[in-house]
Amino acid sequence: MGLSFLVTGGYFDASGEGVVWHVDLERERAEPFLRWSPPVHLHVPRKGFSGGCRMGEHLYVAAHCAVVRIDISRAVVSGVLHQPSFNDLHHVAVSQGRLYIANTGLGAVDIHELGGRFIGSHALLPAWANHRRMAGGDPSGWSEVLDSGWDGAEPVPWPRQRDEDGYHDLGGNRIGAPFARLKVPDHLHPNHVCVTPSQTLVTCLYDGTVRDLRTFDTVLTLPEAHPHDGLIAADAFWTTSIDGLVRAVPLRDGRVMGEAGTRLRVFETGHAGWCRGLWSDGRLLAVGLTEVRRGRMPRHRWADREPEGTETSILLLALPEGRLLARVELTDGERHSKIYSILPLGETG
Repeated sequence: MGLSFLVTGGYFDASGEGVVWHVDLERERAEPFLRWSPPVHLHVPRKGFSGGCRMGEHLYVAAHCAVVRIDISRAVVSGVLHQPSFNDLHHVAVSQGRLYIANTGLGAVDIHELGGRFIGSHALLPAWANHRRMAGGDPSGWSEVLDSGWDGAEPVPWPRQRDEDGYHDLGGNRIGAPFARLKVPDHLHPNHVCVTPSQTLVTCLYDGTVRDLRTFDTVLTLPEAHPHDGLIAADAFWTTSIDGLVRAVPLRDGRVMGEAGTRLRVFETGHAGWCRGLWSDGRLLAVGLTEVRRGRMPRHRWADREPEGTETSILLLALPEGRLLARVELTDGERHSKIYSILPLGETG
């Protein structure tokens, strides 16, 4: 049984360093596969690598304002794709020679050719609003951006400055700095892209939805959940939510629709954290946890438990019962490590 994975992530320190770990769940071992320190114009403290995908001999992984291409055979960075409109990128998917980039801060999924050329974008906010946001503005509420009427009135003026909230770059920090490097308030927080022959799916953290960007329909609603990953495995669409629930919905004629049922409660293994990172072959399931610290609590509900005792780790579980088979811990007490994607390096058997 080969259970070797590349796991993407970073640290909550000032370095901005991205890291890919080689995780062997069969032997319960991990070691750094690659580390990447961004240049000054791409450096964002407390960020690093987020989600990615493997295509052939390349790994494509998101950083805050760039997509990093990694040559797996040589374990080296072979290219970096940056746009001034990239902000808080969370995931990259590849389908039919195209990159689908979850541009979370902008509220869009951008599409590029593998060579880097921009093709188009699935936008979840109107262009005029993002123009203002890139120039340093933020609305007081999203309804004033989205709910246009038929009275022909001018858009409601935006406040000159929003009050500081302890996380986003607001006030004086919002004006004059490059949009790509800022932490800006966003609308739906599109997280993870899954491209199928009939749908382009994106999970949205803030409202608990999965949307098909080809029609802009909501195909799944996960009540009181904040979903992150969304992928196809064993004829079903699987999601993680940050509170440790893994849900799945069977495909109908190859499409995602209906209601998702809870398959696993990850915290029942005795291990807990911000649940993000997912892989499955229908028999086994690997899921990621990121340590939650009281001084860095999320701005929205995480889980019905305290953060003490959480960890950064990869768990391997048996389906359907959820029995814990293996665990690899990546907790870093000094740098506060975090993980995003769990990507198979070799074949499973």
